[in-house]
Amino acid sequence: LQALNSLHSNLVIHRDVKSENILLRISNFGLCAQMTSEQSKWSSIVGTAHWMAPEYVNKDTFGTKVDIWSLGIVVIEMLQGEPPYS
Repeated sequence: LQALNSLHSNLVIHRDVKSENILLRISNFGLCAQMTSEQSKWSSIVGTAHWMAPEYVNKDTFGTKVDIWSLGIVVIEMLQGEPPYS
């Protein structure tokens, strides 16, 4: 959570939080997007389907909360051994 908090405080959305990208730290910053201080939403779709927040699927604009959704899916995957929507 500290890594996501650091990203989000700098207005960066990871956009691909999933178990394969979490080691001891969040990795694979290749899909990150830098937001401006005036920009609170983003609209391009990237990431991995099982970990995508509903905003992605609905093609709505989104912000930093999509990373928290993906992290929640990772926690469920850790507890159940698979993503909840497989």
